[in-house]
Amino acid sequence: MANTQLSDTLHVLTYVAYFGGRKITSQEMASSLETSPSLVRKIMANLKQHGLLVQTHGTTNLALAREPQAITLRDVYRTLPGDPTLLNVDRHTSEHCPVGVAMPQTLSHYYSEIQAAAEAQMARISLQDILNDVRLQTT
Repeated sequence: MANTQLSDTLHVLTYVAYFGGRKITSQEMASSLETSPSLVRKIMANLKQHGLLVQTHGTTNLALAREPQAITLRDVYRTLPGDPTLLNVDRHTSEHCPVGVAMPQTLSHYYSEIQAAAEAQMARISLQDILNDVRLQTT
């Protein structure tokens, strides 16, 4: 099953940017995400903790902590709980097989290169880019 944490987190930030200035509830965002309000509240708490989202004038007035063009996908990706990696190596391989012994280290090397390239690309995409695309599709 695919991990959708990054997509859900970007959804929340884009929602806040799109509807900026008006009261937004976790129930509203949950409806947009088709998930539970408690998951949205967890995402918002994480974003507040990492300095990407702030509360203004009460609990339901939310705002981005920075302008959308100053928030990159890499910034958002790095807020995800745990140590987010795109690809994970299966380290439970046979020590009695030459392939089983070599695969974890071999794949770790390549996966690290892929991770670095993906994060470099994420650094070039801003929340403003996503917001612009959403606005194009909704007009």
